[in-house]
Amino acid sequence: MPDLSPFFSPNSIAVIGGSEREGSMGGLVLQNLKNSCFEGQVHAVNLKGYDSVYGFPCVRYLKDIHSAVDLAIICVPPNAIVSVLRQMAKLNIKATIILTGGLARQLSLGEQSHLKVARIASELGIRVMGPNCLGVMVPEIHLNATYSHIEALPGSVAYIGHSAALGTALLDWAGAKGIGFSHFLTLGASVDIRISDVVDFLATDRRVKAILIHLEQVRDSNRLLTALRAASKAKKVLAIRTHSQIRPPNGILDVQKVDSEYFSRAGVLQVDTIDSLFSGLEILSRAKPLHHRNLAIVSNGLGTALLAKQYLENHGGRMATISMPDALNDKTWYQKETGGNPAILPPRATGQQYVELIKTLEKEPELGAILILHSPNLRSLSANIYPELLNHTKRSRRLILTCFLGGLTTEDARKAYDGRGLLNFDFPSDAVDAYLTLARHTEAQERLRETPSSDALGFLPDRIEAERVIDQADRAGRSYLTWPEARQLLRSYGFRLVDSTFDTDFERCVARLSPRFFPAALRIIHETYSYPFAYQNIPAARWRGARIEIPDEATLRAAQVELAAEKERRLPASKTLGWAVQPMRRKVDALQFSLGITRDQTYGPLIFIGEGGSHADMLADREVALAPLNSALARQLIERTHGYQVLAERSENLDQDVKSLIRHLIALSQMVIDHPELSGVEVNLLLQNDSLPLVLGVAVALGKPMRAALNPYPVELEESYKTVDGRSILIRPIRGEDEPLLKEFFAGFDADSLRLRFFYSRLKFEHLELAAMSQIDYNREMVFVASVDDHIVGKMRLWFDVNTASMEFAVMVLPGTQGLGLASKLMDKTILYARSRGARSIIADVLPENTSMLALARKFDFEIHRDEDLIRLVKPL
Repeated sequence: MPDLSPFFSPNSIAVIGGSEREGSMGGLVLQNLKNSCFEGQVHAVNLKGYDSVYGFPCVRYLKDIHSAVDLAIICVPPNAIVSVLRQMAKLNIKATIILTGGLARQLSLGEQSHLKVARIASELGIRVMGPNCLGVMVPEIHLNATYSHIEALPGSVAYIGHSAALGTALLDWAGAKGIGFSHFLTLGASVDIRISDVVDFLATDRRVKAILIHLEQVRDSNRLLTALRAASKAKKVLAIRTHSQIRPPNGILDVQKVDSEYFSRAGVLQVDTIDSLFSGLEILSRAKPLHHRNLAIVSNGLGTALLAKQYLENHGGRMATISMPDALNDKTWYQKETGGNPAILPPRATGQQYVELIKTLEKEPELGAILILHSPNLRSLSANIYPELLNHTKRSRRLILTCFLGGLTTEDARKAYDGRGLLNFDFPSDAVDAYLTLARHTEAQERLRETPSSDALGFLPDRIEAERVIDQADRAGRSYLTWPEARQLLRSYGFRLVDSTFDTDFERCVARLSPRFFPAALRIIHETYSYPFAYQNIPAARWRGARIEIPDEATLRAAQVELAAEKERRLPASKTLGWAVQPMRRKVDALQFSLGITRDQTYGPLIFIGEGGSHADMLADREVALAPLNSALARQLIERTHGYQVLAERSENLDQDVKSLIRHLIALSQMVIDHPELSGVEVNLLLQNDSLPLVLGVAVALGKPMRAALNPYPVELEESYKTVDGRSILIRPIRGEDEPLLKEFFAGFDADSLRLRFFYSRLKFEHLELAAMSQIDYNREMVFVASVDDHIVGKMRLWFDVNTASMEFAVMVLPGTQGLGLASKLMDKTILYARSRGARSIIADVLPENTSMLALARKFDFEIHRDEDLIRLVKPL
């Protein structure tokens, strides 16, 4: 990706179309550049040949500027844009902001379209921001290259959006609130530079502490998710999403669930309003880490505490369980009624009493956050209690939120908390909302680092058989699989199906039946119901095309006549494909789940699950997740459904049943990764307490291949080889499940060896660090591990810098395996991989005393650049 610095730190700017005519967009940009005191060179370009525009020199043509131009800002009519781009190319100007569009909409019509501008700019090697954008502000360098009516205050928050109209309104709002920005820009139509590009650029800027994003369209969900995941590991990222057309995926009612899943998998906090965008930022910036997602409430009044508790629980929050309520007996009231949470102090409670109670609660190991409520009265004024509370809140390692109720007597307390950067709120509901915001963000961050179990590993689908079935349907010109094909696809991925006899001819089907099929279920298989989601928004009202509990052959024949007649009446245009007879397998204690695959046109393939069966509200219960899934994500998906609550009540072995559902979900996830042409799969799965799960029914649809938003495990990069002593070693990309093996690997090094790798002495590695090392985005970084008998013996870590197209690496090999050529093999693989990714060089920083690394560098012809404390190794590719 080319460097975007010309847009954010240009030394010289040309404004094309700048004039002092009233309402001129170019004139507005020049005025803003002047008023912001931009220190670089600025030129106006206008065919009318003015001497100057707002004090800046003006020329008729770009070629008349006799110095280098870093950034061109285009404010000319749509039909002149292509000509300007060609002039820029001749002068080697590689960056432009096209503001045109806010005043003229012709650019979206006919040949003079956004796509034409994008195509020509790409051919000329010019990066384009816009059209129809606001421009760029970078207050720290006094850059205001926009037509905004207001200038951004300086700050450490970057804002990136699509809508110029929303951007200017937001700037006005933020100015009134005193909120500043490090960068402020909107991208308009985004024909070239997209939000993902800007996120990547800003994620490496240490001045940027948080990134706020407004999304209207997502053209490449995979690319954006990669950028967001990388940024959210180092910065706070909040996003608001607007839709021009809200159309949920097939089989899903609520498009918000899909948005939430996407942002959650990116570690991004999603909000619904502009106000919550900034309040969320304020909360995340001031809050301490939330290690457990539960809340304790401390108040000097029962009524206010119960209102806060009620609000929390109504909005999906959880109260903390107090494990030692007896320790509160001499400090609190209403112990019997509250169980210690909320913890109620006397109305006349002093600041010291609050602090003593909070200290007691802080001893609870599983406590997340504490909400302090104070209702003022004659014996307990906020002004008297806040100093002690404030001092403790500042020092405490716990997250503490404070709410001083009232108005006339609480102003000093609120000002004092604001002055120290501490969270305080006017109302209990606001404080609870803040806690819930933190809980959602914490959950998103945890999902980036949660270690999946190895329960589902070792699954080997029959991909060849699955491909044969799909090709068979494709050759027949069908966009669905027949009943036997759909069942065979599931068998290829480890599903167990209820017995079924199928035939296109009913008599042949009956002839193959044996007594074990009775009591039986009979299905009429026809085209309409061969597609998944072949119903309206009320699945329970769907005609099932089946008869159940058929005791004998005579009743079976009568049922066949009835079904054929009813099908002709209900769906006369749907071609009958055959008949299927299944033995009844439903039991009183059995529970059905509806699970499968659907796709969103923006985000790609989705895995869903919810309660199934004819009486369940399937659509309302369905939860979704992006593919691919691991075991931890699959478990979270299951636990979000109402069906899980029912399962928890009925199951005789809940853990085993959940593991079974996890395996089925991961199989579906792998299925759509292996076969991206699967546009829909709907499975009705029967969970039975005394036997394995059975698939009762399945429907499968095909479409154009669609890429997953997340990058799957790159199995094609696995490689086996034998060492000089005959040992077999597997070199493969790391998996999230490798965290325990990684911890064991690091334990094999002494402190000095680890110092050579990490540049400081250490022996202990915490979960979050190990999770970050093992759960990677394969598109942005790579870790190759060398393993022998399921033990890691070598590791090569690679980071891809998208801004410089370089790849940084670090290699480690266990002492017992050194001398076997393993480091050289890892380096060979690294060089091949870096070249395949288009990297221009691979680099590493090493300590001067790391002699083994320096020897490896010389072997592979690295350039060695010595500094005072470090040596930089560079190998151009």
